[in-house]
Amino acid sequence: MDVILSLLLVLSINFSFSACSPTEEKPDSLLMEEGFLNPPNESRPLALWTWMNGHIDTVKLLYELEEMKDKGFRGAIIWDIGALMDPEDMIPDGPAFLGPESLNYLSLALDKSHSLGLDLGISSASSWNSGGEWVDIADGSKELLSTTEQVTGPAAIKPATENPESARGKAENCKKLFVMAIPQNPDKIYSPEEVIVFPAGEKDGKLAEIQLPAGSWELLSIFSCNTMQHLVVPSPNSTGLIIDHLSQQATENHFEALLSRIDQASTPEKQFKFIFIDSYEVWQMMDWTPNFLAEFENRYAYDPRPYIPLLQGFDHSDSLIQVRFESDYRRLVSDLLIENHYAQTVEIAEQRGMQMITEAGHGGHPRVEPLKALGHSHIPMGEFWNRQRHWVTKEAASAAHIYGKKVVAAESLTGWNHWQHGPTDFKQLIDIAFCEGLNQVVFHTFSHNPEIAGKPGFVYHAGEHINVNATWWEMARPFMDYIARSSYMLRQGNYVADVLLYYGDDAPNLVPPKRLDPNYTPDMPGLFPDYFYDESKCPHCGRPRPVNPGKLPGYEYDYINEDVITSRLKTENGALVLPEGQAYKILVLPDRMDISLEVLQRLEQLIFNGAIVLGRKPERASSLKGYPESDKEVKKIADQIWGNSDGEKVFSNKYGRGTIYWRKSVREVLDELSILPDMEVMGIDNHDLHIDFVHRQTTSEDIYFISNSSERQEKISINFRVDESRIPEIWDPVSGLIQRKVSFSKKKDGIMLEMIMDPLASRFVVFRENTSGINDASLHTDLQFGFQEEPEADDSVEAMDISTQWTIAFNPEWGGPESIQTDSLASWTESESEGVQFYSGTASYSREFTLDEEMVSPQKEAFITFEDIQEMARVFVNGNDCGIVWLPPYTTRITPFLKAGANTITVKVVNTWNNRIVGDVRNPDKISYTRTNANIKFNEDSPLLPSGLMGKSQIKFINK
Repeated sequence: MDVILSLLLVLSINFSFSACSPTEEKPDSLLMEEGFLNPPNESRPLALWTWMNGHIDTVKLLYELEEMKDKGFRGAIIWDIGALMDPEDMIPDGPAFLGPESLNYLSLALDKSHSLGLDLGISSASSWNSGGEWVDIADGSKELLSTTEQVTGPAAIKPATENPESARGKAENCKKLFVMAIPQNPDKIYSPEEVIVFPAGEKDGKLAEIQLPAGSWELLSIFSCNTMQHLVVPSPNSTGLIIDHLSQQATENHFEALLSRIDQASTPEKQFKFIFIDSYEVWQMMDWTPNFLAEFENRYAYDPRPYIPLLQGFDHSDSLIQVRFESDYRRLVSDLLIENHYAQTVEIAEQRGMQMITEAGHGGHPRVEPLKALGHSHIPMGEFWNRQRHWVTKEAASAAHIYGKKVVAAESLTGWNHWQHGPTDFKQLIDIAFCEGLNQVVFHTFSHNPEIAGKPGFVYHAGEHINVNATWWEMARPFMDYIARSSYMLRQGNYVADVLLYYGDDAPNLVPPKRLDPNYTPDMPGLFPDYFYDESKCPHCGRPRPVNPGKLPGYEYDYINEDVITSRLKTENGALVLPEGQAYKILVLPDRMDISLEVLQRLEQLIFNGAIVLGRKPERASSLKGYPESDKEVKKIADQIWGNSDGEKVFSNKYGRGTIYWRKSVREVLDELSILPDMEVMGIDNHDLHIDFVHRQTTSEDIYFISNSSERQEKISINFRVDESRIPEIWDPVSGLIQRKVSFSKKKDGIMLEMIMDPLASRFVVFRENTSGINDASLHTDLQFGFQEEPEADDSVEAMDISTQWTIAFNPEWGGPESIQTDSLASWTESESEGVQFYSGTASYSREFTLDEEMVSPQKEAFITFEDIQEMARVFVNGNDCGIVWLPPYTTRITPFLKAGANTITVKVVNTWNNRIVGDVRNPDKISYTRTNANIKFNEDSPLLPSGLMGKSQIKFINK
C-alpha cells in the first residue's frame, strides 16, 4: 500500500529568477548545498574566445574578461582564427599568432584573468589541427601514394622516379619506400603470396635495378609524401603546416615550439590552465608516418608490405583477408595518432601543470577509435549544435565514464542561426546535452569585438555569438548560474547506468547520440541528410551504428572499447565494475561474426567470474595478427563460453558464475534479470524522451536530473529505482533553492513522485538518507506541482488582468520610436511602424495599477505572469527589482513590493539582433543601424522574429 509521507498544501507558481536564501543546517554529505546555491568557479561555463584575424583591441579585451566574470563564466579559451566569413574585409589583420605583439596580448589577458580568478586556455594552433609557421616539412602531415607501370620480364628494370599524383595534384617531398611487382590482372585482384617486394635503395649513388622474373607485371612504387596541408583557417599572418599527428617527434617539436613561445607571456603564477585541441580535420587520405612499417610489424607480427596494394586500389582474392588487413591498418593509424599526439600532449601538459581539453571524437574527418582518443585527455570534449545534427556529446561522456574522468565538456551551441535564439532556446538544448552526460559547457563562440566592430560586430562563421554584444547580455547571469548549478550537481559521485555497449575494435568508430535537437528539420541551414531517420545509422554522420541496443526508455548506458575491457574492467558480485566505482549490469556485444581475440580472452574471464553478456557467438578474429591460429583460438574460446547456446532454440548458457545470452533483445535480458528501469515516466506519451533524465550517485545520495524539453506543461508520475528508505528533495537549478517537503509514495522497488513539469523546465530530485523537511526560507513556489491553471478551490487564486494600457519606450538610436501606447500585448513585428517592427534591443514597458488593502494583506502572495516573452525580461514594481524572467511560465514574485493604492510596474524586455539586421537589409538605401561581417547570412526574405511581451498578462494573488 502506498504511504503518503508528506503533502504540499501550498498552491504557487514556478518562477524563473535567481534568489538567495539562508542555508539550512549543513548536512553530513559529500554533496554540499552551498555548492549548489553558489557553484564553484570550475562548474561555470567556458567559451571559445575567438580572436578574429588576430586583431585585438586591448581596452575591449580587458572589458570582455571583466564581463565574463560579472556574468558568471569560468573563463575562456583563446582561439586565434581567421575570418572565414568577411566578404567586405571588415576585420583588420592582426599580428602573427604567438609573435611578439600577439604575446603581449596574451600576457595582458593572463594578467587580467588571474586578477579576476578566471581560468584561461589557448588553442594548440591558429584555427585548428596542430601546426604553425615553426613546423618543418619533415614534421608535416604525410600520406601514402604510389605510381604504377606495366612491365614484362624477365628483365632488369629501373623503376620510374617521378613523384606520384595526389588528390590535389603532383605530390611534393616524396620518399620512395619500396617497390613491388604484382602479376597483371585487369580487375586488379591479386594474392599477397604472388607479390615480389624490392627495396627502394640506391647502389653506388644510383638507382638500383631490380630483377624481374618472366611474366607480365604491374610495378608498384610506394611513396611517403608530404601533404603540404596548411592550417585550416588561420589568422592572415599565421600560416604554417599541419603536423604529422602520427609522429611522436612531430608532436613533441610542435608543442615545444608552442609552449616556449607561450612561456614568454606567462609566469608560474599566471599561466594558461588549458590547451585546447579541436576536432581532427586533416585531409582524408592514406595516413602515413616514417616508422609506420616498423610499428605495424612490431604490433601485428606480420609484414604489411605485400598488403599495401590494398590501400592503393587493388583488391585481395579473399575479401575477408582484405577487410582484416585494412582494419589493422586503420587501427594502427588510430593508435599512433592517440599515443603520439593525444596521449603525449597529456604528458607534456602535466609537466607544466596544464590540462588538455581534447575534441577527439568522430566529428571532422575522424581516424581514431574515439573512446580511446577522448580517454587520453584531461577533459574529453564533444559537441552539440543548434538546429543541426552534429551531436557527439554522448561519445565524450562515455569516454569520461569508462576512463575515470569527472568532467565532460562540449563545444556548445555551434550553428548557423545567427542571432535568432536566446537563453530560453539554448537551455532546451543544453538540458538535452546534460542528459547525455555533459557537465562543462564551452560556448561556441564568444567573439572578441574591438570598438571598430560596431554591433552586433565581428563573429566567426558558425556559433551563437554569446558575448558582450548580445542584446540580452545584461540579463545573462541567471542563465549562466543555471548552467553552473547543473554542472556542479552533474559532477557529484558516479554516473549510473545498467548497460555497457561494446562497439567493436574498428577505427574510426563512433558513439551515436542518444537524442538530437528536437527542432532540427529539413528546412534548416546546411544539407539535411537522407539517412537522418534511418535508425540503423548514426544521425550525426550516417555511418552504421556499431551496436544497436534498441529502445531502452528508463535505462542508461555507456559505450566501451577494447582498451578498457582488457585493462580496466572487472567483475564484482555479478556487476561489471571500473576502478573508480562505476558499475554496470550487462555488457552487449556488436552483432558481428568477428571479434578481437584479446577482447574475447578477457570476456572469458569476466563471464566466468560472474558477468552477464549478450551477443552472438563469434567465428573468427578481426585482425590478421596470428592468422590462421587466431581464428582457431576464437572458435575454441567461443565454444567454451556459448556452450550449446545456438541463438535459435537455446538462447543462453551459464559459464562459471556468469551467463552469456544470444539473440535476445537487451530489454528482454533486463526483464529476465528483474532489472527495472532506473526512472520510469508514466501518464504521458514519452516515446521521444522529451522527459529525459540522467542519474548520478554518491555514497549518500541518488541525484536525478529531470528535464522537460518540450514546449508544453506535463503532469507525470515517475518511478525512481532507489532505496525506499531514502527521502526525496527537489532542487531547483534556476533559483538555487531546495524544497524538502515533497509528496511521494513508497513502492516495492523504489519511490514514486507525481510532478508537474512546466515547458522547458528541469529539476534535480535528490534522494537522501535524512532531510529536515523544511523548505528554504526564500522558496515561495512549489517545485513539485508548480502553478495549476484551474485550482481545486475557486477562491484560492484571484487574478487582475494587466494586458492593456501599456506604454512602451524604445531606444531611438536603434531605430525605435521614443514611445508608443498599446491596448494589447502583441509582437513588435505586428506593428505598422517599421521602427517597432525592425527594433532590436531593450524596450521598457510601463503602466500603473491600483490595489486595495485586502490584496496586499500578509495572507496573500502575488505573482505577475506573462503568456509569452521574447526573449527575456526584467521586472520592476515600484522601482524594486523583482528579477529576470526567461523561462515559461514567465512568472515572478512581486509580493514584497506591492502597496495599497497606486502601483507602478516596469518591464524591460529584450529580443535578439535578428529583426534590426533584417530591417537594415530590407532598407539598403538607408543608413544601417547594425554592423557585422555576418550580414551576408540575411536577405530581404529573412523572417522577422516575434519580440516583446505577448498575449495575456496578469497579477495573481494566492491565499497562503
